[in-house]
Amino acid sequence: MTLTLTNYEFRDKLMNCLARRATYTGPASYTTGGEVINNLTDFGWGRTHTLIGVAKNAALTAYRLLVFDLATQAVIWAVPDTGAEVAATTDLSGFTAEIFVTGR
Repeated sequence: MTLTLTNYEFRDKLMNCLARRATYTGPASYTTGGEVINNLTDFGWGRTHTLIGVAKNAALTAYRLLVFDLATQAVIWAVPDTGAEVAATTDLSGFTAEIFVTGR
């Protein structure tokens, strides 16, 4: 994943989970089934529980939904109008999202 983490003065917690905020940039070539999170290197924990965010292009003329698959630990990109997953090899590098993530 291409992430720019927002560092708080300390690690925030939500209930018994760690909470992080980051700017997430889409992949240059999307893989069907989603972009798998590397929990240790991406967020510094063992398992992600929640990922919330909506991606937008720079002109604010197109949006993509980010759907987190807990079982596979992958972020699936979807088209809001249809709900369908983005097609394989689609360039999403022009889309960014402010995401909120929890994990342990």
